[in-house]
Amino acid sequence: MKNIAALRWLPRGKLKPPVIQYMLLDDQLEYLIYPKEIEVINLKKDIYKIFFEIENVIAAEPLEVYYKSITVSYGMHRSDSLKFHRLIKKILRRKGLTKINNRTVSLLKKEQLKKFKNALYLMDIDCKAKGNAFIAHLWTIGLKATRKQVDEAIKKIWKSRYGIKRLNKELSEKYAEFYSLL
Repeated sequence: MKNIAALRWLPRGKLKPPVIQYMLLDDQLEYLIYPKEIEVINLKKDIYKIFFEIENVIAAEPLEVYYKSITVSYGMHRSDSLKFHRLIKKILRRKGLTKINNRTVSLLKKEQLKKFKNALYLMDIDCKAKGNAFIAHLWTIGLKATRKQVDEAIKKIWKSRYGIKRLNKELSEKYAEFYSLL
């Protein structure tokens, strides 16, 4: 498995500058870069700074980058939303990290997000404290936890947290017990 970087573009209205939220996970789904949020002052500089930080941490190890951006189809969004989208695609292409499904189309909503947050919280990933709500979104982006794949993503994190490679009957029962708490 490869290291996973998750990036999220978040415009915050016309008066506040947008932010980029990001994190880096290793192949055991442990933080290499704890989730961070930076205000965008100079879009190009800030994105390159993020990639420089990621590359310094992982050196020459394999990397997968997933991101959430806003594209032209949302029309009324800030013009820098489209610039972010184009710049991130350009960087991924240059670094040979482009995949068909790099971009997350939509984030989890209501019940699924609540279930995912509860699962993260029960696995000691704090996304419920004030100011940490964005962490759950970064995990969904990094693990491609869509509406249909949220249960698989929860299972993947659970297995990783307990160092499980294959589920046997006993471990399946433990997972079912854990899942029932959600």
